[in-house]
Amino acid sequence: MPEINKDEEPYYFNYFRKLYESWERSMSKAMEVWLKNPIFAHNAEKAIEKSIEFKGYIYEIMERTLKHRFIPTRHEMNKLVKSLDDLEIKINKVEEKINETKSTTSSTIKPKKRSLKKGGKKNESRKV
Repeated sequence: MPEINKDEEPYYFNYFRKLYESWERSMSKAMEVWLKNPIFAHNAEKAIEKSIEFKGYIYEIMERTLKHRFIPTRHEMNKLVKSLDDLEIKINKVEEKINETKSTTSSTIKPKKRSLKKGGKKNESRKV
């Protein structure tokens, strides 16, 4: 697109404004003729009526399809999220208890004494 001089700019945009106004006038006249024509009005009425019927049909099909898909409701999803949160809290508590038990048992466990073999000797490996 060529550059527009600052002096020409109002004329440039003025051209498009006049073009738009001309288009608007001609479309207004055409619409007036069409809307006054009983054939056009009847066909437009039928088209709108069938469009509304089709929309109802689509909603009915969607409702039947979704009903058989067992998609959970918002309430069911919220209930599931709450259950998962509660389960996570319980798991964290159990993990804490396990860690506490490990730490207390590791500090209180005494090392085992070696058992004696038959013959009264300690269970030691032989060195060669």
